[in-house]
Amino acid sequence: MGLVRRAWVSFVGATAACLCLVPAAHAALGFQGLSAAPTNTNAGANSNVNIHIGFTGATDNVKDLTVGLPPGLVGNPKATPLCTMTQLQGDSCPSATQVGTVTANVTAHLLNPLPLTLPLTVNGSLYNLEAPSGEPARFGIVLRPTGSDPLPALQKIIQVSDVKLRQTDFGLNTVLADIPNVAHALSGSLSVPTDINSLDISLNGTVGGQGFMRNPTSCGTKTTKFTADSYANPNQMITGQASYDSVNCAALPFSPSLGVSLGGPGATKPGQNLPMTATISQGNGQAGLRNARVLLAPEVGANLGVLVNPCGINKFRADATQCPAATKVGSATARSPFLPSALKGSVVIVTPAAGDFLPRLGVDLRGPLSLQVLGSFVLDPSPGNLFTNLPDIPISTFALHFHGGKGGLVSSSSNLCTDPAPVFQSAFVGWNNLGTVGSAPATIKGCG
Repeated sequence: MGLVRRAWVSFVGATAACLCLVPAAHAALGFQGLSAAPTNTNAGANSNVNIHIGFTGATDNVKDLTVGLPPGLVGNPKATPLCTMTQLQGDSCPSATQVGTVTANVTAHLLNPLPLTLPLTVNGSLYNLEAPSGEPARFGIVLRPTGSDPLPALQKIIQVSDVKLRQTDFGLNTVLADIPNVAHALSGSLSVPTDINSLDISLNGTVGGQGFMRNPTSCGTKTTKFTADSYANPNQMITGQASYDSVNCAALPFSPSLGVSLGGPGATKPGQNLPMTATISQGNGQAGLRNARVLLAPEVGANLGVLVNPCGINKFRADATQCPAATKVGSATARSPFLPSALKGSVVIVTPAAGDFLPRLGVDLRGPLSLQVLGSFVLDPSPGNLFTNLPDIPISTFALHFHGGKGGLVSSSSNLCTDPAPVFQSAFVGWNNLGTVGSAPATIKGCG
């Protein structure tokens, strides 16, 4: 009888202990223990990037999570083959498409026959997934829970993480929406509520001998920002951040070059508006191009008539295709070793910045990602254009082509076919604060 009594007391005590593990009320979701840094902090390095996200009040159940990487910390979606959505849903992504790992520390709540909470570590894989048009990249995540008594075998959790470009600073956001808070048993209809206590994400610096993650090419403090909401409070956002210091940016090479072509059939004589293309080129592995200034040759000037009726900045920002035709003076093309195809779009005369009297040159680029940059017209030491704070994204070429003829922006005072070729001046500054200046004699087209 004593044994039975002691057993019953033990059972009641154990049950009470389990009940104590079940929260009586939901605590508000919050962040804790945030960290985000590459293992190698050298600027421009292909380094593994490790991110830890801890949650307080995990029973509030995180719903949506955005990880805002610092500008310049980018992945190369061309480094590996791409997993299809069908392959991801079947957990059959080729191993060559894996670019990292994900580990979730969760608390599972078993409610039958008795309330019971169990800590659970769920490991998973991160894949380079096919991205829809307009997105630079996309990740696929497969978490694979393992069941053990009393936890049943659970279904795999498959999640898609979108990657979006921020127009404010050209950094990348990784977005997870509708994060599951319930795991389903492989057999039967049992559902297991889960609280996510923390997430650990590791992105590979190299995959299959190819560089995948690339550090910013500038030095200084680099901050990753975190934003989340919860199922209980979907309209209440929580925020947090984690930083590291990027070093040795001066060790990166920086040697962009300028090429200019001028003129065309029937457009080589003095007083004409001429077609012109200015192309900035860079080799792989260089620091990102931060500032670019190109000055016109003395024989070349701007057609002031096209500057007087610019497109409004709000209209340009909202949809540059709606700017009046007369404000569109050319086209632009940008190519990157990280993008599967070129970015293309219009070059538009845009209203001046506050406190300035000269209009700006707006470049509206579209393709695998969409971005807009604004250049300023300069007059000193000679007329030209200056772009500042360009995206710290690897580029192969960045070309501006200006139309000739009526409404053309560029005019010439020389005969291109008989006079010496006009010489354009350039000054470039990299995100590593190194600079270079140069001169580029124009390649003349349309003679003969």
